[in-house]
Amino acid sequence: MAMETYNDVYSKPEFYWGQEPNHLCRRVVEMIFPKPKASVVDLGCGEGKDIIHFARNGFKAVGIDISKPGLQKANQWANQERLEIKTVQANLNEFNLTEMFDVVYSSGTLTYISPALRQEKFLNYKEHTNIGGLNVFNVFVEKPFIKTAPDWGTDEYFYRSGDLLNLYWDWEIVLFEEVIFDCNSSGVPHKHAMDVMITRKIK
Repeated sequence: MAMETYNDVYSKPEFYWGQEPNHLCRRVVEMIFPKPKASVVDLGCGEGKDIIHFARNGFKAVGIDISKPGLQKANQWANQERLEIKTVQANLNEFNLTEMFDVVYSSGTLTYISPALRQEKFLNYKEHTNIGGLNVFNVFVEKPFIKTAPDWGTDEYFYRSGDLLNLYWDWEIVLFEEVIFDCNSSGVPHKHAMDVMITRKIK
């Protein structure tokens, strides 16, 4: 989906992606808990379904997203639940982390980072992760036997299988898997292939 489209879908009263956290988000909470005040940044937090879950579980949660309506929704939700979160409106191609985190997390959004900037951006994420901390990502990968999704934007870029592993060869690989799943995000049934990775910074 093109980035500008998110402003339209997030401006509607319903939550486009729902309000249940991603299973990857739940896994992170299980792995980090009960570390007090663990910090997490969600790159591409959308309407907040994952950062809200992090905040509910005691994380110091920061959400980055290009969509102002999405961030407004996330903040309203947090206020309703009396949770404290921080949000920043930014394009991930132009945004760099400047503080340290226990978890750098992103679900389905790193596809918007230009391939020419990937090395630079992932290095920034790695450098701003505390020792023992996690980088937790899933990315869409290109497969010749899967048609490109009907809502795939011109500002989205596929990864190749294993790209994430190559970027994190020097970290502990806690989990890596490739999955193919059904999706209906555009109202038209289609499939995606996705690489899922959890890595830990050892030194």
